[in-house]
Amino acid sequence: MGFVKQLKETAVSVLPIALIAAVAGLSLNVFSTDGVSFVEFIFSVVLVILGLTIFLVGVDVGLIPVGNQIGAKVTQKKSVSLLLLTGFFLGSIITIAEPDVQVLANQVHQINPLITVMMLTLTISIGVGVFVAISFLRSILNWSLKITLAIAVVLLFAIAAFVDEFFVSVAFDAGGATTGPMAVPFIMALGLGISESKSDGDDSSFGYAGLASIGPVLFVLILGLIYSGNLNTEITSSEENLGNIAKLLSVIKEVSSSLLPLVLICVFMQVFVMKMPKMQTVRMFIGIFYTYIGLIIFLFAVNCFFMPTATNIGMALASFSKVGLCFVGFLLGASVVLAEPAIWVLTRQVEEVTQGHIQRRVMFIAMCLGVALAVFFAMVRILYSLSIWYFLLPGYILILLLLKNTPSLFVGIAFDSGGVATGPMSSTFLLPFAIGAATSMGGNIATASFGMIGLIAMMPILCIEILGIIYQRALKKKEERK
Repeated sequence: MGFVKQLKETAVSVLPIALIAAVAGLSLNVFSTDGVSFVEFIFSVVLVILGLTIFLVGVDVGLIPVGNQIGAKVTQKKSVSLLLLTGFFLGSIITIAEPDVQVLANQVHQINPLITVMMLTLTISIGVGVFVAISFLRSILNWSLKITLAIAVVLLFAIAAFVDEFFVSVAFDAGGATTGPMAVPFIMALGLGISESKSDGDDSSFGYAGLASIGPVLFVLILGLIYSGNLNTEITSSEENLGNIAKLLSVIKEVSSSLLPLVLICVFMQVFVMKMPKMQTVRMFIGIFYTYIGLIIFLFAVNCFFMPTATNIGMALASFSKVGLCFVGFLLGASVVLAEPAIWVLTRQVEEVTQGHIQRRVMFIAMCLGVALAVFFAMVRILYSLSIWYFLLPGYILILLLLKNTPSLFVGIAFDSGGVATGPMSSTFLLPFAIGAATSMGGNIATASFGMIGLIAMMPILCIEILGIIYQRALKKKEERK
């Protein structure tokens, strides 16, 4: 994808939320009277757009083609153990560099200093790696995606019953955060390479990312079993007093350490597996360089200006009006869906697969309503100190009940769509917004603020399952008429 086209898509992705934030911030006097903080916020919006654009161009140029080639080449080796090891290492390493994971880990560390950024990042990345390997094994052995997902979801809730509610919320947030702009394209590319290399021509790459997102939920829940009872609910950021230069250096260090393993793996795979021509190899490293620079710009803007503004708006709005908090949350949820470029791709795919039976506008309406309600419920939960179980348990029970009647193709699309809805704006704006609201209400910040990304990831699954059932019934009626 060209830089200008990606820049336009990224701007459309960020500007709706930035506009709502600017209006809310100005109305609530969140910005300083001299206008400096407002200028800083506008500057951060520009940097977020620029950084995310460079990052996504790098992923598109260097990482997606590499992922596709690795998936195809490793499958051709006819070695199940090699394929599983490749899936594990690549799934783990690509997740370490995922910007959404970095943002979530920093937020969790501020709430509970016992959970370091590196500890949570490694836990999440290992979870993704294990379940990427499982998703590859499922594809090779032709396991039913419905049965695999049902067993995994039941296992999650069986373990979650013994875990502190804070870790339950963080775990489901982690599942949404991992399926971000870096991990999803790469995992999908790996899956597509495997699917195209199979002799039976089975099926599409749908379902790989959805199954992979279950891994971090499971592993963070296990982490919660270890650390339950050692919870601090006070925000204690070690970077609040740092200057912008110090924060930039800190970001450069974090990004460098995150991307180095990926570079080493790509070099190893090029030498021993892919053996791409010189020009393709150069293109791969150019893409990685773009990814590196874009990630630094993006995280610097997010840490210095974007998230603090979101937190302050959440605090001010919760103090000003409970109804206003829920209403703005609803609007923010709808704008996330309308602005997320990956959702445009998903809706186009569904329209093509269903031959126009389910139109893009129907998909948009359903997903807008679902995610908007997810953010609305998250605000209600904060205001009235409701347990995350009141939302997650009924939601996933309904998902499992609908699973039986959902067409197989739509099962993969549904679980992949949960990750599509939780783009960069969910972690960088909506989560700090929720933390600010929880801080203002004076409740348990740890249990109240986290869980929203998990809710956002859950609702599209329900939406796509319902649309899949509608499509199947419409198809049957059409056949009966014939």
